[in-house]
Amino acid sequence: MKRNGSLKLFSLTALCAAMLPALNANAAGFQVNEHSAAGLGRAFAGEAAIAEDASVVARNVAAMSFIDSPMFTGAVSYIKPEVEIENTVSGPLAPLSPSGKDKGVANEAVVPVFYYVAPINDKWSYGVGGFTNYGFTTKYSGSTGVSPVAAYSEVTSYNLNASLSYKLADNLSVGFGANATYVDARLTNKLGFNIPGTAPAGTIMDVAGDDWGYGWNAGIFWEPVAGTRVGASYRSEVKTTLEGKSKSDFVSGLRGRGSVDLNLPSIAEVSIWHQLTDDVAVHASYVQVGWESFDEIVVAMKNGYQVRDAQNYEDSSRWAVGATWQYNKDWALRAGYAYDNSPVGNADRSFRIPDTDRQWFTFGANYQIDNDQSIDMGYAFLKADKAKIHDKFELGGNEVAAFDGKITSGNAHIVSLQYNYSF
Repeated sequence: MKRNGSLKLFSLTALCAAMLPALNANAAGFQVNEHSAAGLGRAFAGEAAIAEDASVVARNVAAMSFIDSPMFTGAVSYIKPEVEIENTVSGPLAPLSPSGKDKGVANEAVVPVFYYVAPINDKWSYGVGGFTNYGFTTKYSGSTGVSPVAAYSEVTSYNLNASLSYKLADNLSVGFGANATYVDARLTNKLGFNIPGTAPAGTIMDVAGDDWGYGWNAGIFWEPVAGTRVGASYRSEVKTTLEGKSKSDFVSGLRGRGSVDLNLPSIAEVSIWHQLTDDVAVHASYVQVGWESFDEIVVAMKNGYQVRDAQNYEDSSRWAVGATWQYNKDWALRAGYAYDNSPVGNADRSFRIPDTDRQWFTFGANYQIDNDQSIDMGYAFLKADKAKIHDKFELGGNEVAAFDGKITSGNAHIVSLQYNYSF
């Protein structure tokens, strides 16, 4: 569907990925960073250059060569978003469609991850992991009146990653991995009021589908001098074609089976870790996400009907800095700061994904239980910038409602707990 088409249904970059269960994006666009509690505590600064637990499978598989013994890492993160939208409706339907606030746009979520890494010999190591890189869900109550363009959006995904690393030298390694990603989506648009003489309340669109997609990842890990490590990693774009069913009370072409092509963007990261003193280490990262792969989303029905939605996303960047203080032999304390740049501006921001720039303020800790076991804890507060959203609803080529919204709050709290065991 064209953004100014005769019936605007997908105002989204909405085919994005959420987690099992449904999860809310907390990085730019609908990216999800919750790969470990240890990383959360330092705002994920230096992740591609730190080899402290098995979660390296998610950020830089080359670092697996620097983990000396078999290791399991499991973590769970709880995300509590505080997304609030204000909306004003104008146009002929304004008397029928309410203007107002919605404080429950994004749901709470629990995000589990797991990893296992083991050396094969003095050169080769392998690892497996399950995690997600993207995710979002949004829903709107009748109080905001935006259901014709964005009623409910839920897309779930999970990534399974198998990897190998090879030690080229004592201070240098490379790694490569293969990924299988499952994606499941459901999007709805609803007319929440009667249009006298034209249309009753009902479902404009209710579409659902799923698919498996495949990709690869690679990395390099280098310690040029003792106490300084540099890492770089790349995770490829994953292409999927979500196939399923669509329902509509108004558009006959949106009834039956169809498909939607969805590309999950590539991720590139460069990181550094430096042991500043015997007790203090500092780390930093720069991440670029290839959001330009979202040129448009096309819903292709088996009956030939198509819905096209231009996305106009641009590549986005994220930078983070952090520090770790080894307080004593049992406790390490962490802190970090990050800034996420949104891939979308005011002209293309949608109610389905009310995304904007945001800052991360984080802290965390590691406790060494014994020689083989440790736990990590992390907390993050995400502060989002306020931003505007403009959308419109058309029937028969005529604009019948315009929606002028504001993101008045897009903050979030994240708490994460992690367990590590070395065999």
